[in-house]
Amino acid sequence: MIKTIFILIFFYVLPVSGQKTYFKNFYDNGNLKSEGWMSDNKKVDYWFYYYGNGIKKEEGHYLDDKKAKWWLIYNNIGKIQKKIEYRNNLPEGLCIFYANGKIVKAARYNAGIKMNEWNSISSYQRDNP
Repeated sequence: MIKTIFILIFFYVLPVSGQKTYFKNFYDNGNLKSEGWMSDNKKVDYWFYYYGNGIKKEEGHYLDDKKAKWWLIYNNIGKIQKKIEYRNNLPEGLCIFYANGKIVKAARYNAGIKMNEWNSISSYQRDNP
């Protein structure tokens, strides 16, 4: 029993390498600029970014300090402009563009290079059965 308590105290007191901490960055006006998880001085997991007026600008995943998976990009009034997939900090996969809450076009990227673009859902469906 004492050995178990000692081990728990030992791990609680000593910092663990790779331990995640939640980080917040602010604009000079006091509004939140960004927030998310850090581990070993690298961005990891989910992050949020904000415009100077406090409206959400973008949000998404980091893997080893690089954008990964899906990201949501917002305009300056908080409406979604696009959803885009990233790998190693580059667009990789599908990018969906929105206007007034509706899908207006889509594009496919490979290592940051646009490979194809569709201006309607029917054209996307035709090319991607």
